[in-house]
Amino acid sequence: MSETDLANWYLERGKRVIAHRDRFWEELLPGFYQPIHSLARLSVEQASCPVWFHWGFRSVLRQEDAEVGNGFLPVHLLTDVQNYTLERFSSNRRRHLKKCQKQVKIVQLLDAQPLREQGHDLIVSASHRTNYFRVPTQQEYVASLKNYIDSRRLVLAGFVNGKLGGYLAGYAVDGTAYFEDLYVATDVITTNINLGLIFEFVQICRRSGNVHEVVNGLHSLEDEQLCVFKDSIGFPAKQLPTRVGINAIARPLLRWKYPYKYYRLTGIDPQKDRFETANRLKDSES
Repeated sequence: MSETDLANWYLERGKRVIAHRDRFWEELLPGFYQPIHSLARLSVEQASCPVWFHWGFRSVLRQEDAEVGNGFLPVHLLTDVQNYTLERFSSNRRRHLKKCQKQVKIVQLLDAQPLREQGHDLIVSASHRTNYFRVPTQQEYVASLKNYIDSRRLVLAGFVNGKLGGYLAGYAVDGTAYFEDLYVATDVITTNINLGLIFEFVQICRRSGNVHEVVNGLHSLEDEQLCVFKDSIGFPAKQLPTRVGINAIARPLLRWKYPYKYYRLTGIDPQKDRFETANRLKDSES
């Protein structure tokens, strides 16, 4: 779909969308803004905050405008979609994928019933393992599935011995595919179901001929094991040039209290940022 289609989809789901200089923006965090198509390459003229009152914004820049950037979007990105085949993997990863293909049945969901019946238990299991997100109540989760199956969203589910073991949901905008949700139950981790879901998602993107890059989340400095896994399956961490604006009061507070969130917002390692800031102050005093 196009960025305009994505904006309309946001509006259908009750999300706020801000039109600004021919692009569409969202409030990612209270007071912090980014384009709804977060990897859209904006021109310098487009890369400005869409509202007056805010504490920050970021947008990826076109390559020809990269020199005016002041930050990066640290993202795990597959750019060679057409060559993403089994042969691309190491022998170890090929073995893992083949094991998954033998033990897991992966299908596209056209009805949310399996999620309504088994999905909540699955995400509770995933949350206890990763501690990455708040678990909704059963009622909240079922309510969130009302329009989950949609022609604009691809939902793949993996079943192990007839039981839902994991699912992946994503969508594509102007040639860029995004993972929206990826949940895997702890008791089926050894089947490599997560690898199987990702592989099949990319294969569908590959066959479409319309997707040239696939995003597998932001780079997490604090989770080396996850980063190594993503890199090993073809999603290396890349830094896309961005224009970032953060309030002068909020920046040091964010860097000190939430260093890894600061990194994901700016692409700047907080340790290096402290060192460079100290050097600038030292130079200014000499």
